[in-house]
Amino acid sequence: MKKYLIILFLVSSGVSFAGPVDSLLKLIPTHKQDTLLVLLYSNLITKYDDIGDYDKAIAFGLKAEKLADSLNYKFGLQSACNNIGNCYMDRGNIKTALEYHLKTLKIREELGLKRGVGYTYLNLGNIYFRMGNDGQALKTYIQSMNILLAAGDTLRVASCFSNMGSIYSNKQQPVKAEEYYLKSLEIRKHFGDDDGVAETYSNLSVILMDARKYKQALVYAFKTIDLYGAAGNKLGKVISYSNIGDIYEHMGEYSNAIKYQSIALQHAIEMKSVYMMKPCYQLLAVAYDKKNDYKNALHYAELYSNLNDSVMNTENAKVITEMQARFETEKKEKAIELLRKDKNIRELHMGEQEANIHRQRIIIYSVIGGLILIIVLIFFIWKSYREKKKINIGLERKNTEINIQKNLIEEKNIFITDSIDSARNIQNAILPPDEIINKHIPDSFFLFMPKDIVSGDFYWLSAPTDDCVLLASVDCTGHGVPGAFMSVMAFNMLENIIADKKLSQPSLILDELNKTVPETLHQETENSSAKYGMDISLISISKNEIQFAGAHNSLCIVNQDRLIEIKADKVTIGMATEKFTNHTIEVQKGGMLYMFTDGYPDQKGGPQNKKFFAGEFKNILSSVAQKNTPEQKEILQKTFSDWKGNNEQIDDVLVIGIRI
Repeated sequence: MKKYLIILFLVSSGVSFAGPVDSLLKLIPTHKQDTLLVLLYSNLITKYDDIGDYDKAIAFGLKAEKLADSLNYKFGLQSACNNIGNCYMDRGNIKTALEYHLKTLKIREELGLKRGVGYTYLNLGNIYFRMGNDGQALKTYIQSMNILLAAGDTLRVASCFSNMGSIYSNKQQPVKAEEYYLKSLEIRKHFGDDDGVAETYSNLSVILMDARKYKQALVYAFKTIDLYGAAGNKLGKVISYSNIGDIYEHMGEYSNAIKYQSIALQHAIEMKSVYMMKPCYQLLAVAYDKKNDYKNALHYAELYSNLNDSVMNTENAKVITEMQARFETEKKEKAIELLRKDKNIRELHMGEQEANIHRQRIIIYSVIGGLILIIVLIFFIWKSYREKKKINIGLERKNTEINIQKNLIEEKNIFITDSIDSARNIQNAILPPDEIINKHIPDSFFLFMPKDIVSGDFYWLSAPTDDCVLLASVDCTGHGVPGAFMSVMAFNMLENIIADKKLSQPSLILDELNKTVPETLHQETENSSAKYGMDISLISISKNEIQFAGAHNSLCIVNQDRLIEIKADKVTIGMATEKFTNHTIEVQKGGMLYMFTDGYPDQKGGPQNKKFFAGEFKNILSSVAQKNTPEQKEILQKTFSDWKGNNEQIDDVLVIGIRI
């Protein structure tokens, strides 16, 4: 008996009872039809909603609503309507959910329940988010957050942050989404909110999946299942299983994707949650399609299409919009009516004589005020005219000065551009001519695209003996004019090393170049303020073998569609303290050698404005290796241009391909 008295005390105090459903059910048959019974019913709505039994939850909700209405018990009525709205929301009935939450908002505003008003705006934001109206949802979440902060409800503010993060995730802004999720997570961990922590982990798993960090995404997704289990949130577990299935589908593990998506669907069907049945059907159709099981793919696609049409069609969206408009109009009309009544009351208390005097005073004050306003207006117009005249004189003087400076700048720009064009001609002169290239490596291509007019990248060819050809791709520090200066110096250094030292082994040439760079640029000491150097890939081709050495820039070989990467030493020329490694390479006849700088893989672009990356670049080399060299060059150039799109080219680009 004492146990049930404690339960009744908690419920009557407005505290949500955390015990089992049976404890509440046993109180109902013997309890009279009063306000306490309304609160018992309202608690049962939440209990059944958490375990996914929406039919029972809504049944108790309607009982609570009816009884509260008959007792004119506004506090109980707002609680019941709020919980019913949440049930319909979880079930996927957006229209009815909005109807109940608008009713809740109206009652809470009448009762002055500021914290409750904040909760309702949070629920309304969730509805707009489900409808796909991200702009209205974000506006409503911010409105909710401001009210809850003023009311001191920090835990509910965490829900606002979490939901705002989901909106930015939808907008493909993962950095901002993660920022809001982590704000939410910090608050929820502080309050020990397992359910909220699980929701945040689930959201983080989605943005990690979008970033292709699938293993981290799975860790977060599996964490949510245990946390939701502890919190008793069945809908949350359904979302977690669906997320796990989605991650496995992105990883290409379609059997696991179907397994976890099917678990999620089974629970969603048991709960009659249309909200979760839709994504489960859609994701199962995708997984079966990628597994080439077209029969099941079509089956689930049809289920999704039928359910989607029935849940959120154009007519539903129109009805929801009209419902919101009616609610706002009703609020405005009510405010106008209150003002009208207030005015009538004041006029009833005023005598006829006082009203006349008041009107006369208004007329006199209006005339005087009007005259004063006209005088002030004339003064400001005159003052504005004088100020404007002064400003115009100043502007004319400034415009004259600007035009003079503009002409000077244009002249300097023409002079600078002409100088850089001349520098480009000088730099082009150090590149090996086509006839030399065709003589020594006839079946080859050179894709050379400077970022600016002149380049820090260049290629170098030398034939010190009849049976030996040296070829290098070089990336000097910087690009544009500084890079071009370095490229000319690097060219001269290579030429002098070959002429003076008579070297042909790539590693020995790089060792000598490594000593020459700091000596030439006077940066031998540790205190030198500027450090310049270059990354290089250098090969020697003779009748018997091919040798390679590199600084940062590796060499790729494709033999019969199989790509092998010969790693360069991870150090820049001019800064190495160890000898460079020499590699002797076996290449099958007809195979391809590729040398390149970092400009191609580092270029940003594509749908998410990310780097192209070395892995994707190597995949393209593998795919084009069997084509003739002019066609390879054309494909690489077009791929780069398509990826870059409207973005600025961020570095010089050099790719060399040689058929052995």
